[in-house]
Amino acid sequence: MTTGRPFHGIAPHLLDLGHETIGVIIQPTAGNDRVAARLDGVRGALAECGLAVRPQHLCEGEWSIDFGRQSVRAMLATDPAPTAVICGNDYLAIGALLEARAMGLSVPRDLSITGFDDIAISRQLDPPLTTMHIDNHEIGRRAADYLLACLEGGQPAALPPLVPTLIRRGTTAPPGLG
Repeated sequence: MTTGRPFHGIAPHLLDLGHETIGVIIQPTAGNDRVAARLDGVRGALAECGLAVRPQHLCEGEWSIDFGRQSVRAMLATDPAPTAVICGNDYLAIGALLEARAMGLSVPRDLSITGFDDIAISRQLDPPLTTMHIDNHEIGRRAADYLLACLEGGQPAALPPLVPTLIRRGTTAPPGLG
């Protein structure tokens, strides 16, 4: 399933595991085309399966561990509660993981959680975080090349978008089977 949407790898992974009720915790989309594209990718993948993100399962706000905690607690109080949560970055996912465990849930048996960015701590969590890896060094190199070309009066070359890679770790499993 290739659509060019940068967040499209996580939703199909969760759908393949059997999740149908999926929550999303994401940083503000207003003025942030990357975050909006991630949300569009999730919505597109779900729509391909005849599913959608329920309004009560979408939390948009500051990208912090605290917001991840508050959001997952609110989502899990709904009926039906999501069996998986896609987070817009690893900080939100860490908050969701901490709160799920504080609520006595087992991740991934009771709730699958994913992040985005593949920050170093994501590999050290218990269980390690399933996330999307993006080459931040390449992003920096491309930005520098773009600025240098602009400063030299040239037309910066159009480059293909960087494609994130799904890193499967320990926070995702089929619903109730982790």
